[in-house]
Amino acid sequence: MKKRMMLCNIIIIVVGFVAAFLTATLLVQNQYEREFTRQLDTALAVLSTQIEDLEDPEKEASALGEALQEAGLPIRITILDEEGNVLGDSEGREITENHADRPEILQAREEGVGYDMRKSNSVGTQYYYEARHVGQYYLRAALPTGALEETIQQMWMDAGLGMLFGIVMVCMASSIFVTWISEPVKRMSVAARRLADGEFSIRVEGKFSYEFAELAQAFNQMADSTEHAVSLLKTKQEQLEGVLQGMNDGVLAVDEGGEVLFLNQSARKLLHCPSMQVGDHLEGSLLLTKVSALLQETICAGKPINDEWINLPEDKRYTVYAAPMEARPTGSALVVLSDVTHMRKMEQMRSEFVSNVTHELKTPLTSIRGSIELLKSADRDEETRRYFYDVLDIETDRLTHLIDDLLVLSQIENAKDDPSMRPCNVKEALEACVERAKSLGQENHVRMHIDADPELYVACTPTRLQQLFGNLIDNAVKYNVKDGSVFITAQRQRQTAVVRVKDTGIGIAKEHFPRLFERFYRVDTSRSREIGGTGLGLSIVKHLVALYGGEIGVESEPGKGTAFTICLPLAPKEKEK
Repeated sequence: MKKRMMLCNIIIIVVGFVAAFLTATLLVQNQYEREFTRQLDTALAVLSTQIEDLEDPEKEASALGEALQEAGLPIRITILDEEGNVLGDSEGREITENHADRPEILQAREEGVGYDMRKSNSVGTQYYYEARHVGQYYLRAALPTGALEETIQQMWMDAGLGMLFGIVMVCMASSIFVTWISEPVKRMSVAARRLADGEFSIRVEGKFSYEFAELAQAFNQMADSTEHAVSLLKTKQEQLEGVLQGMNDGVLAVDEGGEVLFLNQSARKLLHCPSMQVGDHLEGSLLLTKVSALLQETICAGKPINDEWINLPEDKRYTVYAAPMEARPTGSALVVLSDVTHMRKMEQMRSEFVSNVTHELKTPLTSIRGSIELLKSADRDEETRRYFYDVLDIETDRLTHLIDDLLVLSQIENAKDDPSMRPCNVKEALEACVERAKSLGQENHVRMHIDADPELYVACTPTRLQQLFGNLIDNAVKYNVKDGSVFITAQRQRQTAVVRVKDTGIGIAKEHFPRLFERFYRVDTSRSREIGGTGLGLSIVKHLVALYGGEIGVESEPGKGTAFTICLPLAPKEKEK
């Protein structure tokens, strides 16, 4: 821009210089010609006054020429007759050539006065001629133009040098002026490009004059507004992306060509494609192909689609919602995937829980109601009444245990921690549980053996710790064989108390392991009911272990017995010892 401005400015000024130079030169040249004409007019006027007394043209022409020479005017005087013959010439030369065809003579014959500039054929000198027709003569005066040509040539040379000097000065001044003009524009242009490239903090700094100051201020205000708008937009975009990335639901957007426009981390996890990025295509697995087909169907239909997918890998269940993105000019769609596997399992477990509780309550209540009706229907002997009373007592006790276990399980599930826990001796808790189970062991002919480290302490509530161990020991006795054994050990491993309850009972098949700790789940339903189990014991054990930050594992082989291993962190008091 700077070069173009300088070039245009120089061209305009040079053209003006040339025009002024040509005009001035022509004016000066015309002025010289008028001065020559005036001098010739004067000489011819003097000669015209003497034409009536003209006796010797040669002598008169010579006399007037000498007089003019003395006056400093090198004017040549020539007198001709009407036929163009030279009668006298101030140069003193004998001229025999006829001058009737000379341009100035021809013009004087027509107009009375004639002018011409040419080289004389007679004397070989360049002259400026003026001729007048006076009476029967043609009076002609001529000035040599050599001086005029030298003057004009010198004038052209001086004017050319002046013009060249002026052009140089103009170029320098133009360069300074254009630099002064273009520098603010250049700085604003650079700032505008940087702003367009995304550098929104750029500002035009410095002092400017006149309109440039207003332009710089307007640019800075525009940059402030742009930066604020972009910052606000970026903040909202980051907030939106933060919300989408923080969602448990997977969010995925694609265009009509199947190219991914956006996806969050949950979408990568749900679709089992951790390396998928924006710009990729939905391909590489049956699940991705299924999502792609749903999105294309949504784009074609132009309306939202809701669905629930089952029989997915790892027995997953997804709810999907797909809808077209109307904000984009081209076809695109958004899908939201929600993993409802856990929720459906919880719904199923809740349904099974209600069904199991209803069944567990209905069975003893049916026995109680039947016994009462039989007692009321007729008089019974003492032995029969005692039998029904025993049934009522057993079923009532069963209901009590069931309700108590349900309350305990509910309390444990809803408790995040146990504020009343304290260091408890593991061996003492195990011995107390074995003591309570002695009668049950004697009844089932099962022997119990304890090998526990007396220095093991865990942070628990004593009653809950005994409840944890008691459930495992009771199950080991109840599901044991006649003359079987239960081996209870408690040892320290690093900072953990490891308690192992192993029996020689009927054992558990491996297919029952995944559901072993579920509520009301029984491996052997008939045997469990026969021995009065509620089906909640192992579920209580599992939740108690989790409450106190421990772990539980099971090992079993049908016909050989079962071993439950519990790992509980040692109490802080024990760690300090």
